[in-house]
Amino acid sequence: MSVDYIDQYTIENTNTIDTVQAISRATGLNVVQSGPTGQQTSVFMRGMNSNHTMVAINGVAIKDHSTTGGLHDIGSDFIKHVTGIQVVKGSQGTLYGANAVGGVINFITTDSYANSMSFTTGSNDTKGITLKIHRKIDNHSISLIADGTKSDGISVAPTGTEKDGFDAKNITIDTKSTYEEVELKTTIIKRESDADLDSGTGDDLDYTAKNNMNLYQFSGKVENSLGFYNITFSRTEYDRDYYNGTEHDEYNSSSNTVLLTNTIQKGKWDITPGVEYEEFDGSFKNRGQYYSASVDTGGENIGYFVNTNIIASDKLILSAGLRQDDPSQFDNYSTYRLGGTFNLTDNFLLKGNYATSVKTPTLYELHGSDNYGYNGNPNLLPEEAKTKDIGFEYTVGNNVLDFVYFSTDLDNLITYGNSTYSNGTGTSNRHGAEIKFNSLLSDNVYWRNNATFTVAEDGNGTRVTRRPKWTGLTAIDYQKDSWTNTVEYLYTGSHLDIDSSTYATITKPAVGITNMHTNYEISRNSNVIFSLNNAFDKTYDRPDGYAQHGRNILLTYKLKF
Repeated sequence: MSVDYIDQYTIENTNTIDTVQAISRATGLNVVQSGPTGQQTSVFMRGMNSNHTMVAINGVAIKDHSTTGGLHDIGSDFIKHVTGIQVVKGSQGTLYGANAVGGVINFITTDSYANSMSFTTGSNDTKGITLKIHRKIDNHSISLIADGTKSDGISVAPTGTEKDGFDAKNITIDTKSTYEEVELKTTIIKRESDADLDSGTGDDLDYTAKNNMNLYQFSGKVENSLGFYNITFSRTEYDRDYYNGTEHDEYNSSSNTVLLTNTIQKGKWDITPGVEYEEFDGSFKNRGQYYSASVDTGGENIGYFVNTNIIASDKLILSAGLRQDDPSQFDNYSTYRLGGTFNLTDNFLLKGNYATSVKTPTLYELHGSDNYGYNGNPNLLPEEAKTKDIGFEYTVGNNVLDFVYFSTDLDNLITYGNSTYSNGTGTSNRHGAEIKFNSLLSDNVYWRNNATFTVAEDGNGTRVTRRPKWTGLTAIDYQKDSWTNTVEYLYTGSHLDIDSSTYATITKPAVGITNMHTNYEISRNSNVIFSLNNAFDKTYDRPDGYAQHGRNILLTYKLKF
């Protein structure tokens, strides 16, 4: 599989506040935020649709079943509480279940934080504080993270004057206990994010959003003579409210997931059969003066799967998986995958995958209604994806070149028309290539590069919006004595978009943004991080009608204790 990993060091060293900033550095992704920090965000992974990316915490999917299209809004995810983010690209149906069509963004939390307190200040009256406390007593450990960030922001509307700020708070508690052959873990996350909104055509002085999420996760691992058992229970709750004058729109969702696996390890192979059960519900009420819509229902799904890895020889490793799902909303479906790596030489590694996945219809697409005559279609079929990727990794000295070609065919795409949703005809193809080149130029200088080329078309062969053909990053890290300096350039190529006023299809120009970061270690227990983002003050809006930050600074002081 193609995986990018954003570690805690990178997050802290670049003053990264939210998920949008973090994953914008990964290959294969185009991240579109409807305004500055805190606003709604869509992720287009490998040219897929925005609802084709699954979001998970510690490997278990978190799903907001109250959304109309099944989109997880990562613009509300502020990430001081995570130790890393995995960006797993390509269809992952057998590993993560439904909706992992384009890939998975997996947030990782652990109980291994060092004690620290950080203070952040910056442009637009941005202020933040993060407290991390870790304690270990015998075979038990607990970590507590409390963080909050707020900012006056800028106007979402490019010609607006009213500032649209945000206020985000997180509390995360992780525990771990070990008893000989048993390991128990818990994770609790409480997240609250408030933001001022605009319509995309001008200032809206009384349009606000409250986005709350709660996560409760418990897992147990029991070792045995053949391997180990794993059981995980995860509950996710969403509570979102939008206020615009006297109008109040409510979105609520909850899901309970139980995941049981048994990994058997023997010699050069392992096999993991398992079962996953999910029970969920979702509801929302739009109470607009001219438009109202609602849904209030639920469902369940049970999936049976098996995944295996085999070291076939000193050069060849094979991996395979199969999954059968039995949802309450529609007929059963199956997904499968087959992949492997082959060491052609000591420096040259070939890799490839073929995998399938599905995107299931949302509760609103199946059962929703509105006052304009819309009614859901309970006969919708899941969207089906078939993905192949093939590539290589080539290492010479301190230089690593990683190349992947990918192609996904999508069938049964869910489209809107004639006051309902239906499955489209024809096959939509998304293909392209990702390339990464990293080089240690000297003991002090590290050079990072990546680029992605993507062609995304619908079933009629028409190019789809908000999918640029080219995106890329180049960055230099220079470290000497107590100083670490980073300069990075992020590029987003020209692409089609929707005009926010006329709704006509338009072309948005390419944009390149330069960021600079300096981390100075004052002592073993303290350091200061300075960031200058959009250093050359590029003025642009993406998507059309939604302004982005100009030149801005952030300054963080971190004290370890």
